[in-house]
Amino acid sequence: MTVTVLVGPTGRRPLGATARSLADAAELATRLRERGRDVRLVSALEPTALQHDDAAPAAALVDADIFEPAPAGAQRHDGISAAGPIARRLAQEAPEGTVHAVGWRAAAVAATARASTGTPVVAHADQLPSWPGDDRLDGSVLGRLGWAALAAADAVLVENEWARGVATQRGVPKPTLHVANPGLSSPTDLDPVVVPADGGVVVLSVGDPADVGALRPVAEAVLHHPGARLVVGRTTGLDEATAGVVKERLRTLPVVRRLGTRCVVERRPADLVCPEAHLVVDVSTQPGRGLGVLAAMAACRAVVVSGTGGADEMVVDRVTGLVVEPRDRTGTRAAVADLLSDAFRLEAYGLAGHERVGATYAPDRFVDTVVGLHDDLSDRRTGPAQEVLA
Repeated sequence: MTVTVLVGPTGRRPLGATARSLADAAELATRLRERGRDVRLVSALEPTALQHDDAAPAAALVDADIFEPAPAGAQRHDGISAAGPIARRLAQEAPEGTVHAVGWRAAAVAATARASTGTPVVAHADQLPSWPGDDRLDGSVLGRLGWAALAAADAVLVENEWARGVATQRGVPKPTLHVANPGLSSPTDLDPVVVPADGGVVVLSVGDPADVGALRPVAEAVLHHPGARLVVGRTTGLDEATAGVVKERLRTLPVVRRLGTRCVVERRPADLVCPEAHLVVDVSTQPGRGLGVLAAMAACRAVVVSGTGGADEMVVDRVTGLVVEPRDRTGTRAAVADLLSDAFRLEAYGLAGHERVGATYAPDRFVDTVVGLHDDLSDRRTGPAQEVLA
């Protein structure tokens, strides 16, 4: 039986994030082949995403491109305007075996294709359709569609217990939910952090840079630490246009203006920048930040995270970093200031985090779970099912 790994459509996600999804899907396909499985990597991504520089290596591994343009007059921002035609093409590409859908939009496509093929679907919800406090999508038509797609899957992979709780509240059957974090390939030969004698500590915030309120206490702590710099970035990197918007929003903060050249915006993805930092701070209130936190820990860097969205499940408080309450400006400022002044704890937390990534978030653990789910489903066909998409 064949495992069809489907990536896309991705909606409004930045091109850097889309390239990351494709790279992750390609890596999963490679690891499944190493386990002796027959695998096809199928892309429903827009051509601009496949042509992105960061996507080139993975794009070369795509076995089939089933992208369909949106109907005339339709809005493309939701990522599923052409999902019906894409689902029909997927039914032709994956008539047998199982489908591994990366993202809830891919799950919606796969579930609709299953209506005619009966092909079992494993949905990897690397991002949730909505979450508590998400004013834009929570309760919207698009959010409800996303949760319906996940509820229709035969198995759903979420990356932490927090996400499993949200999915259960949104109607995804408990027996179909499995917690498995894809992890991050962890370097084994990195040296621990060394704080420069002149106090030139770099702080990298890898949450949502648009959330300037979350950045304010971090900037305040950096301002009062001589020689420290604040580097603001996003887990998946920033394109030029988004970086410009972030810079404009940061200029609205008086504390950032006082930092001057000591505050910069970094466009590269977090896993490339974390090794250059001395402390990584992610106190965003949004979920989906695991990659940046894991990248920091893998790079032997101490972390400060907010206790929401599952980040606090990765970080052991006062062992691999510090966990602060969501939106606690005083607590965040104190945590960053304390670690900037304590080189011993920076080193100790960094080494402990590195060990935790290797022991708990090794990619092979995720692949073991994926293989088990597809093997369990491959011997049974679900038969025609109700379409998720009209």
